[in-house]
Amino acid sequence: MEDYEEELQPAEIISTDNDSTEIESLIYVGPNIYKMAMHRFQVYRGGLPPHVTRAIEKIPEIKNLIVPVTELETMRQKINKAGTNESRLFDSVRKSAEKVKRNGI
Repeated sequence: MEDYEEELQPAEIISTDNDSTEIESLIYVGPNIYKMAMHRFQVYRGGLPPHVTRAIEKIPEIKNLIVPVTELETMRQKINKAGTNESRLFDSVRKSAEKVKRNGI
């Protein structure tokens, strides 16, 4: 377990509402992508694990679905409302994940 913790990378500070330099707890609000070990509503504290970084490299849109925990409810509402950018982004990641699953990328 210690080796895994050493591999953590610092999370980006996403919120610019204040001048805080604290690293926020982030949550993935995208679809489950089992092949990449991306689980919806998984919380990351103190950085993103290496598997998340690799998933972002393969499907860059994933990065936009990792938000501060404080934005969870707002993002859920936007994702569930048809026609929003967040809803389209969620669908795009889901479709990309299906391609990864089919092609074994």
